[in-house]
Amino acid sequence: MRKGLTLIELLVVIAIISILATTVVVAINPARQMAKVRDSQRESHLTAILSAILQYSSEHSGDLPDTDGDPDTSNFPTSPTCIGTAVTCFNLGAAGEVGETIVPDYIYEIPYDPKTGDATNTGYTIYVDANGYLHAGATGEAVPTITIVR
Repeated sequence: MRKGLTLIELLVVIAIISILATTVVVAINPARQMAKVRDSQRESHLTAILSAILQYSSEHSGDLPDTDGDPDTSNFPTSPTCIGTAVTCFNLGAAGEVGETIVPDYIYEIPYDPKTGDATNTGYTIYVDANGYLHAGATGEAVPTITIVR
């Protein structure tokens, strides 16, 4: 008698291992987990952006940073507007008084969406509503919309 596994026994073991591996991959769902990680990054970025704006505001008598250069007026967005350097976006990094802008005085750099953002359009929106609340938002992957209000 020879010692060893027959071909049938070997195929059964491989089939069982394949079924277990498939079950584990489906249960873990790495694509969904990565989407959740990116959504967490987005939420963290929005919190950092709002914190920088609120810190600026608290140090400037409640005024929000703007880019119009006139201390008597404000061009801070009052409807959802993208953050970035593109013409259609609000350039939050350059907003503030001369010599005391958001970047680098209140935040190192404006964060952007981990999947689709860049400096011209971060993938995030910002605005202040009629009641003075700041809204920051992003489009999520695992969650359709991420919004932080302060």
